[in-house]
Amino acid sequence: MKSNRDRKAALASGIALAAIMLLAGSVSAVYAQSASRTSLYDITTADIRGTTDEGTGFENADSYAPSADNAATPSPRPLLTSDDDGEDTDPLVPSYAETVAPDPDATPDAVAENEPARATSVDAATARQDLEDGRYGRQNLPISTVDGIETGTTPDEDLAPGIRLGTFLLRPTLTEKIVHESESYGGATFDRTFSETTLEGTLESDWSRHSLTVTGEGSYQANISGEEQEEPTASVDAILDLDLTETLGGQLTAGYDFYREDRTDPNAIVNATAQAGVHTLSASAALTKRLGSIRGTAIAEVSKVLYGDAELAGGGVISGDDRDALTTGVRGRIGYEVSPALIPFLEASLARTEYDQEIDSSGFKRSSNTYGLRAGVELPLGEKLSGEISAGYLTRDIEDTGLEDIDAFTVDGSLQWSPMRGTTLTANVNTAIEASTTAGESGSVVHLLSVELERQLRDTVVARLTGTAALRNYEGTSAPDDQTRLGISGELDWSLNRYLSLIADAGYEKTTQGGVPDSDTARIGLGLRVRR
Repeated sequence: MKSNRDRKAALASGIALAAIMLLAGSVSAVYAQSASRTSLYDITTADIRGTTDEGTGFENADSYAPSADNAATPSPRPLLTSDDDGEDTDPLVPSYAETVAPDPDATPDAVAENEPARATSVDAATARQDLEDGRYGRQNLPISTVDGIETGTTPDEDLAPGIRLGTFLLRPTLTEKIVHESESYGGATFDRTFSETTLEGTLESDWSRHSLTVTGEGSYQANISGEEQEEPTASVDAILDLDLTETLGGQLTAGYDFYREDRTDPNAIVNATAQAGVHTLSASAALTKRLGSIRGTAIAEVSKVLYGDAELAGGGVISGDDRDALTTGVRGRIGYEVSPALIPFLEASLARTEYDQEIDSSGFKRSSNTYGLRAGVELPLGEKLSGEISAGYLTRDIEDTGLEDIDAFTVDGSLQWSPMRGTTLTANVNTAIEASTTAGESGSVVHLLSVELERQLRDTVVARLTGTAALRNYEGTSAPDDQTRLGISGELDWSLNRYLSLIADAGYEKTTQGGVPDSDTARIGLGLRVRR
């Protein structure tokens, strides 16, 4: 009779063999299904995952997918390979020699000598991780070190794990700061100290096809000392990317934004204790088609802007209803892929702005049509350099004949450059036309520039330095002098661990305009940032 030890060894062997065969069958089906999918415009991704025409045994994976005629028929297993003896073997199922349990009577040294080169068993956690990492079926697995020590870390290893919500991953962040602000305007100085609570987060899907990303941020201020205007902000953006076909992609977006106007804004109310709050609702739909080296994009957009009331020192309010407007527009872009790293394009746009009140409080019809044309180039060079830059012409035709039309040459672009590991330089430039509610003024042309330098000083310390510049050129028979706004700010983020950071920031902003007192604002803050 077999001893208890022998019976346990045999039982363990049988269970291990059955589990591995079951796991291998499941993996083969999953891999066959994934091999039939290719991401939009991303053939290289399929190549890396081993779905090329050579050497995988999954070239006809599409034929394995169940159809209406054979929905109940299980998908065939991958093609068999031959071992050195000429016998057919399943490439995803280890041989009996690899799965057999070790001899319980053997000494540790003997077991070590007879141990196969690869792991003899696969637990559920390892299998799941391999699936997530895309290791199954790959022909170019990385070679491990002799001592088994990892040579590096994954990009997300130091990030907070987030919160799993079904097929979504939520990454929330809460920041609490104490800020001191000093503002000089018209020869007077205004100081306040306030607490600022900021909640932000990202919700991302992990679907096999299509993707949904939702980002949100909200900031609330509460004065501890001083009576200056509190400046809350809020924004939510949702992007749904649709992988329709191999050459056709779609995108749906929706967003909401809120901020309170500053005293230096062109439409601000003089001597108001609280400027108007601005609510913006937006949505868009886009289709992108690829024909060989030609790319075409069509976009339809709509946005609604709602203005709140400005509060006066005497207790009254000034309504902003005559500023509420609906803007609808379309854009079309065509580009030619000279190379994977160089795509010149031509873009045309048309927009219509309709005000809720046909005639505003000053007696003007401010509804307008805006036309734009620009040419530029996309630079998809990967992590080192990516973005686009363009130049063009923009004109706004205002209905009221008493208001001059606005024309402007435009420069728009966004570039991200990483000259070295741990350093990122981001530059954005934009030209826009803003409407005015002042009698006799058509509006203004605004040129915006921002540059941000981010540097990882140490593994746990990140520094950011940001510079901004805005030039506003007014148009109209009674237009004021041009306005210039310059700003600089810096932030240090010291991660105590993956969940908690100590942050410190400081900033300065100066606004100058002929005939209007200069405005200087300085801020300094200290706080904690919690991630999940």
